[in-house]
Amino acid sequence: MVLVVIAIVWASVMPMLQTDQQRVARQWLAQAEGLLSLSCDLAAQLQTSHRVLLAQQLRVQRWNSSVRDWVDEPSVAALNGLPDWKLTPKRQLPLMKDEVMSWTCRPDGDQQAGELQLSRNHLATQSLSWTGDGRYVSNSVSR
Repeated sequence: MVLVVIAIVWASVMPMLQTDQQRVARQWLAQAEGLLSLSCDLAAQLQTSHRVLLAQQLRVQRWNSSVRDWVDEPSVAALNGLPDWKLTPKRQLPLMKDEVMSWTCRPDGDQQAGELQLSRNHLATQSLSWTGDGRYVSNSVSR
C-alpha cells in the first residue's frame, strides 16, 4: 500500500516539476534572445561589430580595432548557463578550425543566423532560432 501511495504522489508531482523546469529554460532563452538583440543594437549604435560568444556562459563582445581583437562589452553582464541543462549551439555556417562559437552582428545590420537549443533528459527541448534579419523564433518540443 505504501508503495502505491508513493507512486501516486510521485506521478502527480512529476508534471509540476517538469513544468517549472521548462519555464526556467524558456526564461533563460528569452534572456539569450535579449543578449542577441542587444548585441545588434550596440553594433548599430557604436558602429563596430559585436558578437555573442558561447563559452561556459553567453557574453557580449565588441571588436576593438586598436588591439585587433574581441573584448568583453563592459556594459553587458554575461548570462550563465543553466545547471543540468545541455546547451547545443548551431550555426548556419560550420565552424572553421580554431574558431569559437559565436554569432556576430555588424554595424550595417548584417547578422549570422543560428540556433540555441536547451535540452534535459526526460524533458522537452527548448530552442531559440534567429534568421539573421532580426527575427527570433522560440520553439518547444515535448518528449
